[in-house]
Amino acid sequence: MTVSDAPPDVVVVGSGPSGAIAASELVRLGLRVTMLDAGPAAPSGVLLRVRGNTVFRWVHGGMETDRHIAVDDPKTQWFSSRSLGGLSNYWTAAVPRMHPLDFTEGAALDERYRWPITDDDLEPYYALVERGMQVTAGVDELRGAPANVRAFARTAPQDWRELAAAVGQHGHSVGVLPMATGRPSALVRRPTGWNSYHRLVRPLLPEPRFTLRRGAQVVRLDWSGRHGAVRAVEYVDRASGELHSLACRAVVVAAGTLDSTRILLQSRSEDFPDGLGNTEGVVGRYLHDHPRQWWPARLDRKMSLLAHPQYVSRRPHGEEAPLMASSLTLGMVGQLTRIKSWYGASDDQVGVQVFGTMVPTEAFTAALPRRPGLDRDLDAELRQPLRIGIHYDAQAVANMRAARDRFTEVFAAGGIRATPQGPFHDLVPGSSVHYSGTVRMHADRRYGVLDGWNRIYDVPNVVVSDLSCFTTGSEKNPTLTAMAIAARAAHRLAEDLGAGPRGTRL
Repeated sequence: MTVSDAPPDVVVVGSGPSGAIAASELVRLGLRVTMLDAGPAAPSGVLLRVRGNTVFRWVHGGMETDRHIAVDDPKTQWFSSRSLGGLSNYWTAAVPRMHPLDFTEGAALDERYRWPITDDDLEPYYALVERGMQVTAGVDELRGAPANVRAFARTAPQDWRELAAAVGQHGHSVGVLPMATGRPSALVRRPTGWNSYHRLVRPLLPEPRFTLRRGAQVVRLDWSGRHGAVRAVEYVDRASGELHSLACRAVVVAAGTLDSTRILLQSRSEDFPDGLGNTEGVVGRYLHDHPRQWWPARLDRKMSLLAHPQYVSRRPHGEEAPLMASSLTLGMVGQLTRIKSWYGASDDQVGVQVFGTMVPTEAFTAALPRRPGLDRDLDAELRQPLRIGIHYDAQAVANMRAARDRFTEVFAAGGIRATPQGPFHDLVPGSSVHYSGTVRMHADRRYGVLDGWNRIYDVPNVVVSDLSCFTTGSEKNPTLTAMAIAARAAHRLAEDLGAGPRGTRL
């Protein structure tokens, strides 16, 4: 094993959106940061946008789909990308904020579902992230999704604005979907308008306090019982196969929900025989996801084609069962309609993507195939797939079906007959690429691995700040909230390391 010299203050694991914003803030606050990422490079791509229209998009390479075993629903998928920038190389860039009540409504079911943070805690970090993303959003706030700090205003076509005004009188909210699509007109050599590697990590490369190690697959965090902290990160150089140990004062784990879970489960020691911080057996439990479905619908009149999607936000909190909601994203059907939208054409078809919710339980899990001993077979550990156990129960399925009736109801309030046409494909766990919750935050360590600052309860110099930290899931795209949480956690970690105003040292 190679032991690296000149250890950094913080090792950040992962260059996806959460790891990238954490690293950026830690460097800005004066800390020395080394980022380890399993990806050797960022996928190449080209994006051409003209006056808010995506005219051309190309990305070289795809996502991995063969790193798991489904042990519940056999259709379960896991899309991952061991590349610089991670899944932000492929995302749709939707960035609605969570509503303040999204953090508290789950407590009506059980205290296990109460977040240890509030919207007020995240507000300044939402704004920080959004300013960097240069969000495109509408001028009117969506009910159920608070307004973003926007850089570019997008106005819906006139007939859609009239529809929004009409349905608003009946309690529905329709408006422009907030998106991090970049400048309205741009030609860039990357696959998406906003990408965490190109927009956050690459600008750090000239910084003397920042180092990026590519192709570095993290295996485990090295716990020191004598110091009561993790003092090193072990990783394999994917090109050479060499095992390295990198000393540090603290670690931010942001490798993506399932890879972050794997790292903690593999970080076994005499003090943590079931994985780092897993004293209550919560690591890998409470896995949840967005049930997702796309279908076309027919309108009884033609409406302007949507170059930028419209968003139908959830019903007001309290009108549905706790943790049961759905959002509808309205767009186009097929590439031909996309081309026609550039010329202001109309059509009587609209494409609808539905995100629903599910109530996470201890039974929904991500786990290693077997419980290994402390003597590790490194090659076997790297090759073993995760066992993913998750399914959508009857309540989650019924909620998705109810979204079709809601779609019809919303348009009827505007005087339009809208008919979902289908086909309605099966609900497949993992298809939304929004797995969350396996290293969850909670004020009670019986129900969470992390405290309200994303620190592992028993290992406070380790922060976990990607989607795995989510206590519950709302119906909204989660990336913006994950980044706000990661930025907040990074600021507190900097204070813990003596780089902030409190001056408390780990």
